[in-house]
Amino acid sequence: MRAMNAGFYSSSVELARSEAVLGEYRDFLIARNGAGFVAREARMAGEFDATRAPSVLQLDAERFNRNYASLRERALSKEELALLAFVKINAGEAWGVECVSKAREQQQEAPGVISDVERLVTREEHFHTRLLVGAAGHFHGPDGKRLEVTGAWKPGLPLRVIIGALVHAPRALFHPVLLGAEVAGVFAFNWLLTRLRDLFPDAPSVRESMERRLVEVLIDEVGHIAFNRVLVGAAGRAVARTVAKQISWSHQLGSPELVSLGFGMDVLGRLDTFDLGDLPDEVRRRAFFA
Repeated sequence: MRAMNAGFYSSSVELARSEAVLGEYRDFLIARNGAGFVAREARMAGEFDATRAPSVLQLDAERFNRNYASLRERALSKEELALLAFVKINAGEAWGVECVSKAREQQQEAPGVISDVERLVTREEHFHTRLLVGAAGHFHGPDGKRLEVTGAWKPGLPLRVIIGALVHAPRALFHPVLLGAEVAGVFAFNWLLTRLRDLFPDAPSVRESMERRLVEVLIDEVGHIAFNRVLVGAAGRAVARTVAKQISWSHQLGSPELVSLGFGMDVLGRLDTFDLGDLPDEVRRRAFFA
């Protein structure tokens, strides 16, 4: 389904049509990922395997992983900050997915199209971490060894509070909160995508790989927004808009890498008008939206 003229917070499909639309989305997910996610794994092993391309940029691996765990050093190059932002931009969502999946394991095993889609969407989220962290393979340390992300990371308190509320939220609140979180994620992913050309002007192969990874994530995330939109009403969309703002503002405290790259209050001011039309044509053409 390609209702790309609608917005993130506009009214979605009629209740009577919701199950049919969710069935269409389930079919879309199976076609995109393959049965058992074999098609997705093939893309990961082919198009998104950084080790198949030459490593053209050098970083201090020990310093990188030290700052991945917690950004403390200020004299970092723009390439270091860009890669830190890239590999961490989905870390909060990945942490939340783990928490929510454990808490909702029983619901996800229930029969029905909603549970089917929720299981598929949750599995897609795990690939996002692999996609983004995998970009570190385009960099190498002074010893020539490709960079690997090894540091431990935990979201800041504001995001942990939102995730904690989501874990225990009833279904009536769960999907509005998740919708807001997905919109905030898409906003940040898309902003970073627009910055990559300036951040890696002399490493086009690295930049293009990182762009492809973000596009792949955005295609998934637009579908995740659609899934949650179908399950909420007008009140839920209002809650989602507020949550999106709260999560985006939390980046000011919890994502210093993004802030250092320019993700400031002027950028956050565009969140209210951010919509499908702001995404790349390829994302809108290939994503599922309802």
